[in-house]
Amino acid sequence: MAKCRTCSIIVSYNPEIENLVALTKTLALQDDFVVIVDNNSHNKESILSITKSLDRCHSILLDKNTGIAHAQNIGIEFALAENYTHIVFFDQDSSIDEYYIRDQLQVFAKLKSQHPKLAALGPAFVDKKHGFHYKIVNIDRYGRRTKIDTQHMQKPFAASLIISSGSLVSADALRDIGPMDERFFIDYVDTEWCLRAHAKGYVIFVNPQIQMLHAIGDNSLKLLKWRVPVHSAFRRYYRIRNAFFLLKMPHVPTLLALREIAFNLVHQLVLILFGQNKMGYVRSLWRGLKDGLNGKY
Repeated sequence: MAKCRTCSIIVSYNPEIENLVALTKTLALQDDFVVIVDNNSHNKESILSITKSLDRCHSILLDKNTGIAHAQNIGIEFALAENYTHIVFFDQDSSIDEYYIRDQLQVFAKLKSQHPKLAALGPAFVDKKHGFHYKIVNIDRYGRRTKIDTQHMQKPFAASLIISSGSLVSADALRDIGPMDERFFIDYVDTEWCLRAHAKGYVIFVNPQIQMLHAIGDNSLKLLKWRVPVHSAFRRYYRIRNAFFLLKMPHVPTLLALREIAFNLVHQLVLILFGQNKMGYVRSLWRGLKDGLNGKY
């Protein structure tokens, strides 16, 4: 059996350097290689200094913000060219322990012996600010959703969708399934890739024994018993536009795409009514609808 060689890909954009240093150092101690792909951050010289100071680290500094999907693909291209067997994706604010890669590789290998077409293994997520466990969403062939609570689960389980951050992906699966769809820029990139993987007969698992802290949105609004994530108007444009793109893809269940469209429109209305920068959200709603319906990338 060939030795596992992992390459971690961190995508950064104006990161907090302290967080990025901590993540990179932790990975450098347990990983074969670490690549930071930076989307033209204002502090990219500091990012360059991180990788220069550590062994088995490399940075790729892009001259403009090309989106998370393109940045991930730059890292994927590097890892595949160097014949790494597994790729692990991270956000710039991810936080892991010193055994993360080892533990995930062990579980991946065990699952792979039972499921030859295993594409990816993700962690469970805990909200960074409020401490609750994010539920994993499974969907059937018609797009009907089932939520899985990972809080008290012990064994890995199959999942329809996982977040790219923290996910361990087989390089062979990536070669077959294909890279991230750069047309999405940022939102639904991992959703589309997971659904494409399933359409090709692959399976995806979650390991609830491995947990990562995660935060959705820059902030949140508390409305009655609901907590509504708040993203920038810039980000909300892609969220709305890309939901319409999902509707046109044969490997995406229609019901799922329609739900995302409806949910995003309601979410946008809440932000317009109760959030800051109301006109910014109105403009991003208009642009998202116009470009989504016209299929403009």
